[in-house]
Amino acid sequence: MKKLFPIILLFSSFITCQSLTSNIDLYKSNIVIIPKDNQLEVKTYVEIFNRNLQFVKFQDGFKSSYELKIAIIDENGNRIKEKTVSEEIIVNNFSETVSQSNPKIISNDFIIPKKQFSVNFAVKDLDTKLIGKRQKKFNKKQLPFDEELKVYEPIFFKFKDGEWGFDSNKYPLSSNQIVSKNNLVEMNQFFEMNKGEYFANFSLISEKNEIWNDSVSGNSEGGVESFSFKIPISDAESSNLRLKVQLSQGNKKSSKSFDLRLKRNFMLLSSVKNISKALDQMNYILSTEERRKLKKLKSSEKEDFFKKAWAKRDPDVTTKENELMVEYYKRVSFAEENFSRGTSGGWRSDMGMIYILFGRPDDISRSLNPQQNMNYERWFYFNINEEFIFVDDFGFGDYRLRTPFLY
Repeated sequence: MKKLFPIILLFSSFITCQSLTSNIDLYKSNIVIIPKDNQLEVKTYVEIFNRNLQFVKFQDGFKSSYELKIAIIDENGNRIKEKTVSEEIIVNNFSETVSQSNPKIISNDFIIPKKQFSVNFAVKDLDTKLIGKRQKKFNKKQLPFDEELKVYEPIFFKFKDGEWGFDSNKYPLSSNQIVSKNNLVEMNQFFEMNKGEYFANFSLISEKNEIWNDSVSGNSEGGVESFSFKIPISDAESSNLRLKVQLSQGNKKSSKSFDLRLKRNFMLLSSVKNISKALDQMNYILSTEERRKLKKLKSSEKEDFFKKAWAKRDPDVTTKENELMVEYYKRVSFAEENFSRGTSGGWRSDMGMIYILFGRPDDISRSLNPQQNMNYERWFYFNINEEFIFVDDFGFGDYRLRTPFLY
């Protein structure tokens, strides 16, 4: 079979099928809890993007209106606190109505009693009347009221201009979307402890390897204590991390483990969790020279290689997303879910390879012949006038290309 040019075909296939959708449910929300003696300070942050709302023509521009309601409910269903915000957004150009950048951020502070609670958000588009609702419940892990030494969830930050209730330009993040700056992650940790000497140890774990460790000690007057850290994450092989926190005073100890999700700004993909694996999955589109260079890289150098390799393949540098990368890893995820056999990843299979390079076939025909233990599938692509025949010689679902494909 002749050698084709999969990266060009992949992009052309993507362009014909791409579509963008907006929905009121796609706003972002975040909640931060800070202990305050016998109370809790609950900070809420809601990010509403223009593309979440319906805009109508207004004089020389476009206008949208929304209403945000926040309610804090205790474990018995009683409303503790609530707040309603209404606002109009006016933009000059139609392109701004579908913007995914510069969201409107609404922040609020609530002081509540120390009890289990949930936060309810509701964003209503006042033009379409559509409502996006969500709820966040806080259990005993986030609210360690029954423990003598109390370890609260850590708070992470990213740089964003403004005042957000902490040091200037420090915007709090939840543990599933932490970001780094210059390979550093900023974190605050709050404790409630007894009077006397204390010792606290912190360790960050990536792929079962400890990549950072630090400790603090001192003499507390009792009550709330907080500590700040800048954590280096350049050696993090995976975007899934775990923070282990241990606090001790005398013979009393408290240990907590928190799952973290490192959001790499250039990825923007939840499906990419491990740099080494993501690079392996690029094998179909890497050049010979890139493969040769990749083999020589240390683990700490792979992220930069990944970033540059995809930057070269970005079809539109004026957009925030790398559309080609997004489509590529969507296909990888589909291949993993549908073509895996035994211990072999679906992206490595022949069907996975063809699907990743060319996308969904325009036509599929199948033939089952149980008497001869031979089944086959024929995939046809109209836009490149090519067909691929996969044969299952032994009837176990292991389909192989009848003719090898050169990529």
